[in-house]
Amino acid sequence: MPIQKIYLSLVKNRSVIVNFANLSFLQAANVLAQILLIPIIAHKAGLIEFGQIAVAGSYAAMVSILINYGSNQSGVKDVALHRTAPTALSQTFFSIYYTRGLLLVFSFLLLIGIYFLSPGHYRHFLSANTIILSEMLSPFFFFVGMQQLFLYNLTNLIAKIISALLIIFLITSSKEGIWVNFLIGIPGVLANIFLIFYIIRKYRLFHFSVSTAELIRYLKTNFYLTGNNACVQLQQSYFLFIVSGMGDGIVLAAYSLIDKIIWSFRMLIISFFNTIYPRAAVQYQQSPGAWQQMKRKLSYLISIVFLTIALVIFCFPDTIIRIIAPESNTLAAVYLQYVALVPFIAALNSLNVADLLIRHQYKYIFIIAVLLLMMAVIFAQILLSLHNPGLFGLYLLLIECSSIPLYLYFIRKSNRLY
Repeated sequence: MPIQKIYLSLVKNRSVIVNFANLSFLQAANVLAQILLIPIIAHKAGLIEFGQIAVAGSYAAMVSILINYGSNQSGVKDVALHRTAPTALSQTFFSIYYTRGLLLVFSFLLLIGIYFLSPGHYRHFLSANTIILSEMLSPFFFFVGMQQLFLYNLTNLIAKIISALLIIFLITSSKEGIWVNFLIGIPGVLANIFLIFYIIRKYRLFHFSVSTAELIRYLKTNFYLTGNNACVQLQQSYFLFIVSGMGDGIVLAAYSLIDKIIWSFRMLIISFFNTIYPRAAVQYQQSPGAWQQMKRKLSYLISIVFLTIALVIFCFPDTIIRIIAPESNTLAAVYLQYVALVPFIAALNSLNVADLLIRHQYKYIFIIAVLLLMMAVIFAQILLSLHNPGLFGLYLLLIECSSIPLYLYFIRKSNRLY
């Protein structure tokens, strides 16, 4: 589409952009605070220690996904449907937290296994358990379902700022880097405990005993969502764990830095996705054609914003690395050029994910995630077999490029069902 038509389309539908900006301001501030932690940690703990911290953080993210068990997605819909029915709302709320608590207990078994399999990483992983507990307590699903994100975003923004201040004042050398993930998680734990009590009081939720049969039904219902989320996380983290196992601190430092930069963009994309998804679901229910029009408009906006970002990343990798890291890192700059297009592809593909989600095609999403994880393993083995760490940055690009054709195929397949 010509630039003039794109511009006119955006002007005519400026309300979409304005609403997104208003709804996303605090979410963006939250993400920005999280992004700012990257250079703070890198400067305070050093790049080598940063790599170990990043690996433990990825472990915490993986375990958090398993504990949350898809509730940040399915829970949104359930809360939105039952927002005016206290009994059903209480059942949804406590079912989610009972399940999370049960899975948290099982996660400690994984930690025991790590102690025996990888004692060198154990202390970093143990420190990261505050992040896991914070995610387990997070009532994000409830506030999104109620479309009342202001308090949640504000509280978590304050928690992230406190985390940053704790790291700045308490971490003085790489020897104290082991406490970084602990300091990141603790303010979040306290913030989410406050939010849980606020929800129970404000919405007059009452304790709801959940039967074993209901827990099993919940686990079955969310299996595909959880499998998808775990596979998606592993797609990015798998190679980071592989690089960590190589024992080369310099390569791990460079790769983990790029991994965190891409993760930061994913956080921005998730913020964007969480803003558009409720409206997309409503649009689709009213008219599938209206959702397709909305999808096209958002695609134009994404293309303009993220292609500009990609150009900046590709042209100025050394400058970006020098801003983030305590010293220049040629290998990280090379990796950064490789992944310049990854945020654009991921943002564009988020619309395809929304397309399948609003059709309740969880099984297709799960199949795609499993296929991509299999590709991730294959790509990782190919890159390792080349014995050239300078090519490791291609991993993230290969994974992201593989996702587009898979999603488009299953969207077309889904279209035949409707």
